[in-house]
Amino acid sequence: MPSTSAAPDPAVSAQQIPDAFDRARGWVAKDHGTGLEHPVVAARSGLVLFTESANDGGIRVLAKDARTGATRWASRTLKLPDTGQNYHSVSTSLFGTTENGKDYAVLAATGTEGGDTVNKPRDVTTLQIFDVAAMRDQGEPARVVTVPESAQDFIPQNDGNLLVRLGSSTAVVDVRSGRDTGYRHQDAALHAPKECTHEIGDCNQGITVSGMTPKGPLVQGFGAFWVPGGWFSGDVLPPGAQQESGSQEVKTVGTPDGRAVVAAWPSANDSSDDRVWAVHDAATGKVEASVPCAQSDLDDSGSGKRGVPVLSGDGRYLIAGQVVFDLAAKKGICLAENESREAVTVSAVDRDGTGYGMAGSSTATEGAVRVSVATAKATALPEGTKVPTEIAGPVAVFDEESDGVFVYPRKAR
Repeated sequence: MPSTSAAPDPAVSAQQIPDAFDRARGWVAKDHGTGLEHPVVAARSGLVLFTESANDGGIRVLAKDARTGATRWASRTLKLPDTGQNYHSVSTSLFGTTENGKDYAVLAATGTEGGDTVNKPRDVTTLQIFDVAAMRDQGEPARVVTVPESAQDFIPQNDGNLLVRLGSSTAVVDVRSGRDTGYRHQDAALHAPKECTHEIGDCNQGITVSGMTPKGPLVQGFGAFWVPGGWFSGDVLPPGAQQESGSQEVKTVGTPDGRAVVAAWPSANDSSDDRVWAVHDAATGKVEASVPCAQSDLDDSGSGKRGVPVLSGDGRYLIAGQVVFDLAAKKGICLAENESREAVTVSAVDRDGTGYGMAGSSTATEGAVRVSVATAKATALPEGTKVPTEIAGPVAVFDEESDGVFVYPRKAR
């Protein structure tokens, strides 16, 4: 199977994509005529990874050459947790991350294991971890981590950490070592580093773990966020923001790399719609960049599968729905709806600062858009144009779901 060339597919050249990408040299993600899912770019290895379902209920991870679509390796068929009694497919996701310059992939799945006529099966989450560069055809995961509970959510970070959000705790898994560190949300060790009382209660209520930083977990509490034993959000307000306003409270939406923390703050102008979006240094809490924006939460941005802040392929741009930060220039832009423009939700930003996304407040009016992060100017693309869901390494990935996954290299300049 290794080095199998991707067969030409007329659907590849028929896709309407932005001019920056080469439609003549693209490929569609298939193997033996079967569509592949969950694309992940492993840029350092020059590969795009996918999952492929097997007839026996198992799954494989495949790696294809990012430029040509040729298959480089496919794992053996991997066993998943049982579906239990609901007869639905086990929920699976494929995530990519890097640590110390190495690409890793994680096949995460939830389900049950064990059980018989007397004993009930137990809920589990399995993480099958691949060292991408070391993987060989028909190989096995480098390690498997089993979390004895069903995951509610997965939060990948591009620093080798994967957070598994459980009912009353969060497990942080280091993909290189397989080390699993659990944080119980009611544990006093997660409490704020300073007193933080409200009119009713205090900020140590409703604690969750939103990310992992080099200084420890990033914790969200009631009306505040912090790193235990470290910095506290009330000490690092961005300009024009306040800790809370009426029913609106500051909320961190995570850290894509353990270094940049993204938060949405209530605006000091007391508007129920306005926020101040900010990037904080994970080590100190210091505000690195901020921008006023009416986007209240990533759930409002239509970001779908990418409902967490993500970094561009080169790590310079941080994408949070209708907000994009240039981390090198230490500034952000807001693309929420205004008097002259529809809201624009950005899905990917190329290394030259060109972003791509969709404009419009409903699917009936949506249209593809090109954005300059430097100027915040948005330009409509021709009707029917598809926009990339990820740009990394030499290629852009267009995940069209029911129509398939298409990959195109940049045009030569």
